[in-house]
Amino acid sequence: MIIRKILVLFALAFLATLGYGIMIPTLSVYAHSHGASHADIGVMISAFAAAQLLTQIPMGRLADRIGRVYMVVFGFGLMAVAATLYHFATASGEFMLLQALVGVGGGCLWPPLMAMLTENVAASERGRLMGAFNTVFFLGVSFGPLLGGFITSGFGHEAVFTAWTVVALLGAVLCGLTLRESAGSDRAAARARAAGSTDAPLIKPGMLVTFAAGCVVRARGGMCSSFNNALLPLYAIALFGATPEMIGSIMFIHGVGLAAFNIPGGMMSDRMGRRLPALAGSLVATAGVLWYSSASGYWPLFVAVALAGAGSAFSSPAVAALTADVCDPRRRGEAFGYFLTSFNLGMALGALVFGFVAQWVGLWGAVFTWGVTSLVLSLCGLLIRESLAAPAAARAAA
Repeated sequence: MIIRKILVLFALAFLATLGYGIMIPTLSVYAHSHGASHADIGVMISAFAAAQLLTQIPMGRLADRIGRVYMVVFGFGLMAVAATLYHFATASGEFMLLQALVGVGGGCLWPPLMAMLTENVAASERGRLMGAFNTVFFLGVSFGPLLGGFITSGFGHEAVFTAWTVVALLGAVLCGLTLRESAGSDRAAARARAAGSTDAPLIKPGMLVTFAAGCVVRARGGMCSSFNNALLPLYAIALFGATPEMIGSIMFIHGVGLAAFNIPGGMMSDRMGRRLPALAGSLVATAGVLWYSSASGYWPLFVAVALAGAGSAFSSPAVAALTADVCDPRRRGEAFGYFLTSFNLGMALGALVFGFVAQWVGLWGAVFTWGVTSLVLSLCGLLIRESLAAPAAARAAA
């Protein structure tokens, strides 16, 4: 039963990221064709991240109390509504509102998904499990833009919104049908957790700085995603006149890098602790981002984006497992709400800041500024102290 539940959760994560990824090659270009400036596009991507930022913590708390399955179904439903409404959007403000609606859907979706995933899993296995989950997550991130690029070329920009609607509805149906039988027990467990967690601290004593450092590393990943979604397509067009297929392939290789190195990063975090993979992966990703600014054409940019994705992937499961390690299990949905909020804070600030930087000093200046920022955020990984669970797991593995 646990394996079946995990497989369903993996499938839901894949569908959620596939659907959003389908429209990534289209959104900024489509909005730009309707008069949106670089700054407008940055605000648009920020609206998505800001909505998740504001909703993930309360939705994580709500899921802990009323049950997690229904929150996931509701999140997919909001995404389907937003994807349908994109057909009627023609102005920057309308795109921003719809991005915010998608963000609310994600805020309902991700905290309960990750909380359900880490239930009944030993600390020594969390890194590997989160690595596998992130691999599935980023397979959706990689195949979505690739598919979206071909859909755009063959059928036009608006066809991607129809495809996104279908994928979101499929996710809602899959969750509602396959996890419905566990909803009653989930509610009973939620009531028990809520009754016993009123006075429990969210983070274990002495681990607050470690948790915060992990969130900063995760925020760096959010900034990378927001920069890629908002400005990388426009940068590629300015650099070498990229076609939709080229943009889709660049986003695809970033997702492949994210998918391929999550499991190794998770296994490393289970064996050697959380700090080393979190720090090393972020620094490798930073090297890739700095390479963006010196890329001279399609293939150099392609390789640089792949490197950035690989480094981000290596660090991601370590800080996700760290979140489960240092929080009270009865408040795990809330803890992952904070963790995911840090990612979306990075997305919101990244798209907003670098959108305006691109408006003021050009796309290359925005690329270089992001590289320096990535380095500073990566070094915060030095503040991570091993959790109470991870060292024991590492010694057992040795």
